[in-house]
Amino acid sequence: MMFDAMNKEVGDYQNGEFDTLPQTGANLTCTIDANLQAYGEKLMQNKAGSIVAIDPQTGEILALVSSPYYDPNMMVGSVRAKNYAKLLQDSIDVPLFNRALMAMYPPGSTFKTIEALIGQQEGVLNEKTSYSCGGAFHVGNVSVACDAAHGTLQLEKAIALSCNTYFCNVFMSIMKNKKYNSTEEAFASWRRYVNSFGIGVRPDIDLPSALRGSLPTENYYDKYHGKGHWKAATIISLAIGQGELGVTPLQLANQAAIIGNRGNYYLPHIIRSIGDEPTIKKYATKHFVPIDPQYFDIVADGMCDVVNDGTAAASKIPGIVMCGKTGTAQNPNGRNNSLFIAFAPKDNPRIAISVVVERGGWGAEWAAPIASLMIEKYLNDTIRRKDIEERMLEGNTLQYLAEEKTAPKKKHSKNNSSQNKTAHKRKHKKEDAA
Repeated sequence: MMFDAMNKEVGDYQNGEFDTLPQTGANLTCTIDANLQAYGEKLMQNKAGSIVAIDPQTGEILALVSSPYYDPNMMVGSVRAKNYAKLLQDSIDVPLFNRALMAMYPPGSTFKTIEALIGQQEGVLNEKTSYSCGGAFHVGNVSVACDAAHGTLQLEKAIALSCNTYFCNVFMSIMKNKKYNSTEEAFASWRRYVNSFGIGVRPDIDLPSALRGSLPTENYYDKYHGKGHWKAATIISLAIGQGELGVTPLQLANQAAIIGNRGNYYLPHIIRSIGDEPTIKKYATKHFVPIDPQYFDIVADGMCDVVNDGTAAASKIPGIVMCGKTGTAQNPNGRNNSLFIAFAPKDNPRIAISVVVERGGWGAEWAAPIASLMIEKYLNDTIRRKDIEERMLEGNTLQYLAEEKTAPKKKHSKNNSSQNKTAHKRKHKKEDAA
């Protein structure tokens, strides 16, 4: 049929010469678990952030929640243009922005799991390696605060308590590894490891607009500080997931899946099959990170301790062994972002997840409880911890976002950017253990 510019039907094209009978298209099967997706959307009401859940055994995305969101019925019919303009102009909630695939956050202490794996692979760290924490890490005129004086710690306990001092020492040992001739050479090796976890790499997902995140290069630091004028202490913020690092919630969930699988993963995807054709071959191919599988067990043990008696102990799920890592990432404009990554069960996990609640404060405050409820829902299909569920469903963190958006803008100098580029020149703000 032909239609004019006013969308009015004006007759058959070529008098129907090319008309054909309609044919049923192939069925498209999505990986999303509808019940889990709906539950995640309820949990994220009145919150800005995202939830990404993955089946580690297949890479299938089980839930992909971006909040605030909008009713799809707003985009149907004659009101579509008006509603689209309205959504586009919403500068506070930004509902058209897919946070799950596009928002970039400093990973905070969730990144310490990767540091632990790189350190072991590089031979500068093992489960018995001890460092003493007196409440801060010091090197030269650089100081990175810890939330407490943890005393002498080994690797597993350092993960459980999320000790900044410990992981700053780990990062320094990686950068000063004697097998490298310079800091630049050591950093380039460190960066390749981080890349292998999907950070700083555009995800090969079957959805548009997924971003690569932010991972600085040697050239970046050469341009900013001058070639030969930066050392391990200069970039120490990276040790605790701050500085120039930026990750998306999808990348965080994939990180959790890699650790849960002890070093392998499938590319995250949202289409299971089209007609009788199974998943596209590349999504059925197993990938490996360049870390020996033996080094993952101690990290998984530490993440299990995080939930059992560490920074996320309040989110423990009865009857389910969950491994997790809290993160509290600095937000230069207001309240910190709450992050949590997890997988469960500990062995042969069936779900890996990341939760980000913008302006949520501590990782254990909002992100960890939401993630634990999602895992409990998926594995048990019921929620026993009604008190936690009620608090998460009724919680509202959008007030902090609204306050931040409407507050007078602060003037940020180049030395006080959101990326904290000159953190090496001044003391770090207190970084909580999460």
